[in-house]
Amino acid sequence: MSIGLTFTGRIDSPQALLEAARALAEQQDYRLGAGEAGLRVVMCPLAGEMNVFWRPEGEGNGPWLVRGECVSTPAGAGLHRAAIELLDGLPIRALAVEDETGFFRHRDFRRMKEEHFYPWLRTLVDVCRQESGKGAVGMRLCWDLEQYTPEDIPDTVVTPVGRFRLSELVHLLDEEGIEALAGRFFLWNGRTRDAGFFRNRAINALWEVCCFAPSHRSGEDAAINAAILDDLERAARMDPGLPLPRRAYQEVCALDGREPALPEGPELEEEFSPGYRKGFVTHALGALRLTLPGTYLYSWERWDNGGGTHLWSGGEDTAVWRVNAYRAREGNARFTDHLNTLHGVEGRELKGGALRWGWREIREEGEILYQAQCEVIAGPELYFLTATCSDPIDLGQVAGFMGRISVVSRTVRKENIQAR
Repeated sequence: MSIGLTFTGRIDSPQALLEAARALAEQQDYRLGAGEAGLRVVMCPLAGEMNVFWRPEGEGNGPWLVRGECVSTPAGAGLHRAAIELLDGLPIRALAVEDETGFFRHRDFRRMKEEHFYPWLRTLVDVCRQESGKGAVGMRLCWDLEQYTPEDIPDTVVTPVGRFRLSELVHLLDEEGIEALAGRFFLWNGRTRDAGFFRNRAINALWEVCCFAPSHRSGEDAAINAAILDDLERAARMDPGLPLPRRAYQEVCALDGREPALPEGPELEEEFSPGYRKGFVTHALGALRLTLPGTYLYSWERWDNGGGTHLWSGGEDTAVWRVNAYRAREGNARFTDHLNTLHGVEGRELKGGALRWGWREIREEGEILYQAQCEVIAGPELYFLTATCSDPIDLGQVAGFMGRISVVSRTVRKENIQAR
């Protein structure tokens, strides 16, 4: 269930289209990426992007056919309007747009919100209304299934703009109205990038992306912390009366080493303090579920031989985790003999699989390190995990994380995706 648009048309050349898109992106402060067969303009978070693809209409170098799309939810009606206006500025001939909201034709922003985006949001709240008070767990609205899963708190729902009591969303709709709820739930609910846009963009980053780690830990932390502070300060300048997450702002200022600059104003009241990554989060790699502190940063570590591994690290004095996945050519995977030489090898059955792990001393650059190694089998899949630390005391914490590893069956994974 989503709202969006698709389009087709013709262009004289990919280069002309790319130059026009680049000029528009610079003018609107969007991000632009391009490849041999298409381009992407990123207008806001929450998948707020337009994708355009091209191919020759016949043999040779043209003319060229183009097609594209933009999904406007959950970002909001402001994204839908921005996507249409971006299309207006691109040199696409014979442009045919399939816009379920009708906005491409009538350009009535209020009508589009009331006839499409508000009913869409009411439907989500109706789902919350049905589950409220039942102790529901694992509820996520508009959550990207490819990223981590936050910790469960019964009778709450995880969204990109914060954790809410199910009853809270129902109350917002019933008592304060759909406009107030939309202003809090949609990242881009207004016609333009107004104060609400910059506040909600900061709120999304606080909840979903920010590790609440010092900016000096990494360039990623520094960029995220600075963007949050810049957005909140800009929102305050644009609308001094807009409620802001001021306590979280103060917290990030301290992490960034920035002197607070928000003028006096109202606090955005939230029952839960922003930051899914302040707690533990669960990462999905195929059937494997690995739970680690949310402060850990993810990267893909490339090897010299062309391969690589999934890597999580929390900085100094924390274990570095690496995960690789393999698949049996026939039948189910089996444990290897590799772990037989390790210390303290132990195993346990998992629902849908099994696990074995142990530890050993290794030497890297003249330093003695302690590395836990683990194999997890789930049907035909074999996962190999390592957790490397500098102090043997840290192996106790590693053992705790090993104890939280789980696997899911193909059937369960399919049901989860269909349910969302």
